[in-house]
Amino acid sequence: MIAVHAYQILLGKKSGKGDAGCYNPGKLSAGELEALAEYQGKLLKSDLSAVKTWVSGRPSNFDPEQDLEPILASGVTVPPTAPVNVFTDYLRARTKADTVHIRAIASLYQTVLEIERDGDRLQEEFAFYIGLGLPVYIGQLKLPGTDETMLAVGRQLAAQTCPSPFETDAAAWQIAGRKIWNWGEKNLHIRDEKVLASELLREPDVKAELPRLRKLPAQRIAVIGHSFTMGLHWSSPSSFVPIVIDIFRRENPKVEFKQFAAGGLTASRAKQRFYQSVLDWKPDRVLLVVMTRTDEDYAVLKQLGEGFGALGIKTSMFDEVHDPASVKPDTVERAVKVARVAGIEIIEVGSVLSSAPDRAKFVCLDGIHMTEPYHRLMAKEWLKFLIRGRG
Repeated sequence: MIAVHAYQILLGKKSGKGDAGCYNPGKLSAGELEALAEYQGKLLKSDLSAVKTWVSGRPSNFDPEQDLEPILASGVTVPPTAPVNVFTDYLRARTKADTVHIRAIASLYQTVLEIERDGDRLQEEFAFYIGLGLPVYIGQLKLPGTDETMLAVGRQLAAQTCPSPFETDAAAWQIAGRKIWNWGEKNLHIRDEKVLASELLREPDVKAELPRLRKLPAQRIAVIGHSFTMGLHWSSPSSFVPIVIDIFRRENPKVEFKQFAAGGLTASRAKQRFYQSVLDWKPDRVLLVVMTRTDEDYAVLKQLGEGFGALGIKTSMFDEVHDPASVKPDTVERAVKVARVAGIEIIEVGSVLSSAPDRAKFVCLDGIHMTEPYHRLMAKEWLKFLIRGRG
C-alpha cells in the first residue's frame, strides 16, 4: 500500500490532479518515489514459498532487507481519506475479518482505481496475495456483489475520498468493485473458462453436438481478435474463445487453437502485428474478430481474406459482434460485404444476439465490453459453426 501510494503521488505530480495534502511526497524526491514502486515490483516477484515460510516465523531464504524494509522505512504517509484507507474503514465496519485480510483487499482497490496498471501490477498483486492464502475480493468476506450494491457503496465511499489523480466518484468505485470481484473469482478459478466450459457441456443443446465434435479431424484454428476474444478482461469470467478452446481440449484435443489477440485490434493492426506469425503457425482455419474503422481497415480486411484464401486457409468472421463502438452507419454492413468479396465465410449471429432474452445484460459497466451471458451465447454459436460449418 505504501509503494502504491508513492506511485500515485507521482501520478498527481505529473498530472496536476489530486489533493496535495492527500498525495504529499514529504521529503522524498521523484526518484525516491519511483524506487519504492520498483521495490514493490521486485517484492511481488519473490519466491512465495520463501515468503510464506518467513511470515510463519521459520528460517527462510526471503530477505526482507532487499525490497520490503526500504518500503516500510520510506516515511510515506497514507492519509485517512486516501482510497485504500477509506475502503479499509468500510470493510472494518461491516465484517469481522482480521486487519491483514481487509488490507489485502483494500490494496487491490487502491491499485485498480488507477486503471492503467490493471494488466500488470494489479495481476501481480492478485497472484501474490492468493499465493499467501489471503482473500482477494469481498465475496470471500460474505459481502454482496451486485452492480446495484456496488454503486450504492460507491456513493458512500466517494463522499469520503480525497480528490485523487484518478476518478473516485461513485461510478469509479462501482467499476473498481466489479473488476476486483470478477478478477478475484477468475484468479481463484471459481468462475473462469474451465467452469463455463463445464457448465455449457452439461446443457442439452451442447451435449447434442458432442458426437459430431468428437469426429472432427485434426486441424489448427487461429483466432485473430480484439478484447472480445480475450479471457483476461474483467467484464466476464472469460471470453467465448477460451471457453470453446477448453471444450475442445476435453472432447477433441486433436483440434488445436492459438490466439493472436490485442485490445482495440483493427484489421490494419492485425495484419501488421500478427499476419506473418499466423502464417508461420500454418493454420487450417482462421477466425477474424477485428475492428474496421477506416478505409484502410476495409482494404486490409480484404487483403487478409484473399491472402489466407490463396494459401488454402479457410477464413471466417461474424456478421456482428455487437461492438458498441461501431456507431458509424453501415460499418457492419460494409465489413460483411468486403469480407464476402474476399472469400471470408460469414458466421451469422447478429439476429441471434439481437433476439436473445438477456441481451440487455450483454454490455458491462464500461459500456464497451461484454458480460458472461454474451460470451456464453457466442461460445455456443461459434461451437455450432465449427462443428456444422453453419454460416
